[in-house]
Amino acid sequence: MTMRELEGFDEVLRTLLAKLPIETLLPGLPVEELLAALPPEQRLAGMPPEQRLAGMPPEQRLAGMPPEQRLLLAPDEALRLLPDDYLRSLPEDVRAQIRARIGRPL
Repeated sequence: MTMRELEGFDEVLRTLLAKLPIETLLPGLPVEELLAALPPEQRLAGMPPEQRLAGMPPEQRLAGMPPEQRLLLAPDEALRLLPDDYLRSLPEDVRAQIRARIGRPL
């Protein structure tokens, strides 16, 4: 009987492989190449937001974000200076968040 035929062999092997660093499993393949082969969602899974954004300039962090969502990144002091007419033109979900932050009805 070979080792592969032993009951539970595959499970033991999977457990062992899961505990080994990727560099040990694939010594000839650089980690960068391995990561490049994965979709972004898998590469970033489990990383906190600050690590995901580390090294990115602000304009890249905001890319694809609608203007009303960008507005929520402004400090409360800046939001308090915006005219009520402008604030009322924003989508309701954004207005509600701003209302909660600046403490005045819109």
